[in-house]
Amino acid sequence: MKAVTGWIVVVLGLLGAEAWAGELVPHRALYGMVLGSATPGSGIVGAEGAMAYRFAAACDGWTVENRTYLLIRYAEGDEVETTWSFASWESKDGLSYRFRVHHARDGRTVKRLRGKAALERVAGVGVARFALPADTAIDLPAGTLFPTEHLRTLIRQALGGAKREVRTVFDGASLDNPYEISAVIGSVSAKEQESLARAAGLDARPAWNMRWAFFPLRGTAAEPEFEIGVRYREDGIADRVTQDFGNFTLDLKLGEINLLEAPVC
Repeated sequence: MKAVTGWIVVVLGLLGAEAWAGELVPHRALYGMVLGSATPGSGIVGAEGAMAYRFAAACDGWTVENRTYLLIRYAEGDEVETTWSFASWESKDGLSYRFRVHHARDGRTVKRLRGKAALERVAGVGVARFALPADTAIDLPAGTLFPTEHLRTLIRQALGGAKREVRTVFDGASLDNPYEISAVIGSVSAKEQESLARAAGLDARPAWNMRWAFFPLRGTAAEPEFEIGVRYREDGIADRVTQDFGNFTLDLKLGEINLLEAPVC
């Protein structure tokens, strides 16, 4: 099962939000997680958990931290406890990226990743080099973006009225990277925008419902490996997230949000 990665996601304050009009707002958010739906063949009868997400700005880049806890219950009575942590730093020029991942199931580590990536230019060719697993490298084709630059691109496109955007993205959360992400962008009514703002204690901003389909670039499958639905504000804050794994879905809802201070550069 894929966990929510740092960029929705990570999907999802400072001197006052108005100062960052058109920019992503540094913030800390806590999301509750429940089972949305499950097919009979999945064997899943329940799920609950939480995700703590932090998006911060530094003078030279953005940092993302994501900690997720999930308990899945099966019809046979079994339970599986999963923890997933992700951290990344991405330069503001879009050329450099560092990441680390730890995934555990029932207290046992099942995956650890750590490395860095670089592009020759924005949306240019590059390479990702992993320290864990050692001596692993992935070539990044022309057009590759890192997660925060990808989100910024989608919001710019949405503001311009785009309804669909396809990009190649590397986030380091799995060795299946990079992914071709096909994003469908839908409008959100002014009433919904105001409702979202009140619920989060923020000012109203333009918002969109986005559906992201993830296709491993080196794969040949016609169907996406997984999908994410997210409602994003113009400032990058997300209040709803749905992870769709085909035979079951997980729903995440914003429970708490705190704005973070901007750096003095």
